[in-house]
Amino acid sequence: MSYVSSVLGKDETVYYEAEVSLLPFLPKLIIGGALILMGLVVLIASIAVGGMRIFDIALILIGILVFVPPFIAKKTTELVITNRRIIAKFGLIKRHTIEINLSKIESIRVSQGVLGRMLNYGDLEIVGTGGTREPIPKISHPLMFRRKFDEILNS
Repeated sequence: MSYVSSVLGKDETVYYEAEVSLLPFLPKLIIGGALILMGLVVLIASIAVGGMRIFDIALILIGILVFVPPFIAKKTTELVITNRRIIAKFGLIKRHTIEINLSKIESIRVSQGVLGRMLNYGDLEIVGTGGTREPIPKISHPLMFRRKFDEILNS
């Protein structure tokens, strides 16, 4: 059961669901994939000559430690707009949640670098009444999220 479905109130409906983009993690994915590949090549070569395998296995493990976290971040982040609020949940073991009523949101800021604009990902910052700021990083289609928020608020 997802976090969002467990906290939805009576008569609360999800209108828009966003997701984390893997594109900002591209350097980690490339480095992790290269380490895993190098480790496998060296492992196969060392098996053929009967050499030591500790270095090979270490390369593969380090590659996995670099490669896997972006996928965990993507799978464990939930971000939705309902008819009443914005709900965001981050984390697998340690959980961080944000729940802000739509009426308490002053603005949604979108930050995109050059690469983010070209590949359509960026960071959101939800500014609530009283000046509270809630950052939501690495979201696919951040301008669509803000547009959907405006549509829901004005409907």
